[in-house]
Amino acid sequence: MQRLAAPMDNEQSMVTPSIAVAAGRLQTPTVCLIARLEAIGEEARKKNRDDKPTPQPNAQLPLWPQTVRGVPNALLRTALFTISKDREASKPRNLLASTSDIDLRFTGERFNQTDLDVWEVLLHVARTQPLETEVRFSAYSLLKALGRGTGKAQREQLKDGIARLQGGVVEITWKKDRKTFSGQLVGNAFRDDMTQEYVVVLNEKLLGLYDDGYTHIDWTQRKALKSSLSKWLHGFFSTHDKPHPYKVATVRALCGSTTKELWKFRQMLKVALGDLVTAGFLKEWSITSADLVRVVVVFPDDQVKHINKKRVIHRRKPSTFTR
Repeated sequence: MQRLAAPMDNEQSMVTPSIAVAAGRLQTPTVCLIARLEAIGEEARKKNRDDKPTPQPNAQLPLWPQTVRGVPNALLRTALFTISKDREASKPRNLLASTSDIDLRFTGERFNQTDLDVWEVLLHVARTQPLETEVRFSAYSLLKALGRGTGKAQREQLKDGIARLQGGVVEITWKKDRKTFSGQLVGNAFRDDMTQEYVVVLNEKLLGLYDDGYTHIDWTQRKALKSSLSKWLHGFFSTHDKPHPYKVATVRALCGSTTKELWKFRQMLKVALGDLVTAGFLKEWSITSADLVRVVVVFPDDQVKHINKKRVIHRRKPSTFTR
């Protein structure tokens, strides 16, 4: 048996090398091909890394002080946030009243000053973090910030307000620059009806609205104003360092009033201007014999500096608007 074992070992030793050599000849081209493919893949990955643009800083709203709300001038100088309680949905791309330097078109259920209150608070909460990230808040905290009640009726009103801001499409064209912003003021939103917690996302393209300047709105003054007209006037004249006279009819159109009789609107206007004096926003006002509204605004020192410099320190690159 031992004699037979040796030939078997020899036979095995004779066959194994030949098989190994044959296997080696078959494997060598495959190994080379795999190595080559891996090298090509690495070159492609390196090229992609080299071609990839340098990441840009996350878009973020300006960091205005706690006592004010930062609102784009273009929205405060138009009839977008009307004084009317009429919520009738406008026809697609409906042209609204605005100052002569811009065109404003709107599609959706009309906004008013209560919607502006909600939007200003959302902007204020979102300003501390990059846009396109989740803004979290409770219905209770937002309603308290608005100075409203926190009951079921107010929570339902808040739902309606956020839904309107999501649904309305705002289209603003700056005539001189020949550029247009078109989009919603509030993006996606999630609500937990058990906890009344909200998660809202604001589109980074909102920065385009700030390119033409924005205004610090004194939040304490605005909350103290009761009428929609006084709130609209407060925002409108806040965008001016030295407001020039406006015809009463022009003010009626810009604020979106549905009062047909001009004399009636003039009476409403006088009451609202008086409220602004009481709130400490206006030093004085008058309506001339030519039916021109003249006002003198009381600006704090820091607000004057902001207005004088805002087109420089708050001016953003065109890419934030055109991307």
